[in-house]
Amino acid sequence: MLKYTLLVVNLCFVVNVFAQDKTREQVIELMAEDTCECIKKDKTSFTQDKSMNQKQVALGLCLLKSYNTRKSESSAMKDSGIDDFEALGEEVGIQMVSTCGVEFMAIFSDEQLGEIIDDVDEDETAPPPPAAKNDNDLQLEAELLSLSNDAVSYFQVKDAFDKTHTFIINEQFDGYKLLKKSNFNKSFNIYYKEIDMFDLSERKYVKKKVVKYLELID
Repeated sequence: MLKYTLLVVNLCFVVNVFAQDKTREQVIELMAEDTCECIKKDKTSFTQDKSMNQKQVALGLCLLKSYNTRKSESSAMKDSGIDDFEALGEEVGIQMVSTCGVEFMAIFSDEQLGEIIDDVDEDETAPPPPAAKNDNDLQLEAELLSLSNDAVSYFQVKDAFDKTHTFIINEQFDGYKLLKKSNFNKSFNIYYKEIDMFDLSERKYVKKKVVKYLELID
């Protein structure tokens, strides 16, 4: 009888745990509802005379309060760190537009709404960040010889066999600030890719080296 009773208790516990475990999407919806309610209750932090920074701080506190309450309701949130919390805040903000859209947008002045729209436009048009160093890329160790900033920027290097190589620059990359005259004749590790480009002098497509990452050899 005792074993049967313990089995029933354990089953009830397991069922209860699984019933409480929510998905990330469910937690985001609940956090949006919590944050919307927090805005309604706070009669001083979201008035029109408050600055954008003050409102962002107040929103962050509402969000953090909800996060501390809701994170235990989902195993998907168990190991969330500060980086994930920032991403979560963006997701909750998007959800709030549908959860309490009018009340949420009403806390901002027309000027502040304009700032938000401008920030979104800048994010959407911003170039992608430089690619990280990749040891699988083509590599060359060589000395920096010259720089050119014509219609297409490029630099030339000399390898250990005194062969000259030209590297084209067609995007931002980590290490580009090292390309300066004071670093002429210094050795670099160059990570690059090869692309086909039409060469007018040869009248055909040829392989051109495009730099992806640059590091100075001490």
